[in-house]
Amino acid sequence: MQRLINKILVVRFSSIGDIVLITPVLRTLRERYPYAKLCLVVKKEFVEITRLFPHIDRVIVFDSGDGLLGLIKLIGKINSEQFDLLIDLHWNLRSMLIYLFSQIKHKIHYSKHRILRLLRVWIKYSLLPQQSHIIDLYFNPLTEFGILSSDNRVPELKIDSDMNKNVIECLKELGIEDKDLVIGMCPGAKWETKQWPIEGFVEAGNILMKELNAKIVLIGDAHDLELGKRIEAWMDKKPLNLVDGTSLLELAALIQRCDVLITNDSAPLHIAAALGVSTVSMFGPTTLDLGFGPHGNGKHIVLERDLSCRPCSSHGSRKCPKNTHECMTFITPEEVVDAVKHLLEVEGVS
Repeated sequence: MQRLINKILVVRFSSIGDIVLITPVLRTLRERYPYAKLCLVVKKEFVEITRLFPHIDRVIVFDSGDGLLGLIKLIGKINSEQFDLLIDLHWNLRSMLIYLFSQIKHKIHYSKHRILRLLRVWIKYSLLPQQSHIIDLYFNPLTEFGILSSDNRVPELKIDSDMNKNVIECLKELGIEDKDLVIGMCPGAKWETKQWPIEGFVEAGNILMKELNAKIVLIGDAHDLELGKRIEAWMDKKPLNLVDGTSLLELAALIQRCDVLITNDSAPLHIAAALGVSTVSMFGPTTLDLGFGPHGNGKHIVLERDLSCRPCSSHGSRKCPKNTHECMTFITPEEVVDAVKHLLEVEGVS
């Protein structure tokens, strides 16, 4: 018997990269229920990225600063709107409370394989299913609910044409023309152990500017300001430093202009993949089988080292447990340059 679904609520509070990775689910829901109202719950600080989501009708904002009272009000608001289907794609304590106390007829949630991920970190042996990318895990509850699993699991962002045009014009004013080869560099990451040393970015940038006549653009948010300043100061030729110089939407349009993005395992990696931009990424404390690798229509190369201590955490940490950071320092600028050349199909690169 086909279920009547007129209003759908999807919950994914954070963070930017994880929210971007739910877009294939949102697209599938729109295809399956074209006339249903599709709403998304996210934290206040991540609302801006949802403006690039083409398939949702409305965003419900949750301010975590309001504490338990704010969560109770949110649950009350949800109950007042008579949703037919709740899909929890976060499954943390807050979302579990929404799941438990919301008066919605149909409720489904995804499984994080939390124990299996912890075992992967603790014993360094993977018991995770073969298809353990987070996007596959997001789709599992939909399949169990009877929504046909989509073969198209590519993240999707749509940038407004005016925003794209404005960024292109600004870049021209800053010396980057349509014909230029643009390599983006994102030196930051939420966790320090996920950051490739800035000396690597400096050397890779120097080589790419010299050998490919590339224009290097540094990107990031306010937390990456010092990293951007140091890379800019140390490079042989001045890159275009736009760290903390754009809004999130402008940042996405800037990434879309890049021919390749060199980045740590961070939100810009997933934004680039969702925009079809090729990436070279450096993975250190985390491994691909934990489920957060780049997934998109572009070409992607992940550089990592096979070390017995990896993975040392599920999401990264402030400090290397061995105080060596070898998982990142062992990745060389030459490897990054070769990966970029491979993606660009530069002659003479294997």
